[in-house]
Amino acid sequence: MSVPRTLIWTPTPTAELQLALHRAVAGPAALVPVASGTVLLPRRQIGFSDAAKLAEQVRAVGERALLVRWSGEAVLWSDGVAAGFSGHARRLVGLVTWWRVKAEPGVLDLPGDVAEVKALVDQGRADTWVTALPDRAGLPIGTVLPVVPVTQGGSPLA
Repeated sequence: MSVPRTLIWTPTPTAELQLALHRAVAGPAALVPVASGTVLLPRRQIGFSDAAKLAEQVRAVGERALLVRWSGEAVLWSDGVAAGFSGHARRLVGLVTWWRVKAEPGVLDLPGDVAEVKALVDQGRADTWVTALPDRAGLPIGTVLPVVPVTQGGSPLA
């Protein structure tokens, strides 16, 4: 099984979120401005509990944040109140954490621009700095993936 990936989406503007995360000494992460708000990409090896804490910090700024964790065909998501999953999502969080999450089976419905960022992560094209990404003209997120690093605690996406 590949390393589970995580993203957090919020309707909060990127600059506002970046300032708040720097003040909170949160990170490392990369922020991706999208039309629907901001996608936060935490470091690759982040555990579910740490990702949930980061999502809470994002909710403190923007009131809403959707945490999505996936690997292969398994997906788990939580908005801080409700949680859902598809596939064998228990493997994404571990048995003990699974019972605390109280997830219900369901379908994840991401905004289109957030789904595109998730697809770039799946392709391995969101793991490097912007200058190394190929030109993708026509995408709603721009011709390249704009990334704003939040580097408290290490390098983004390490």
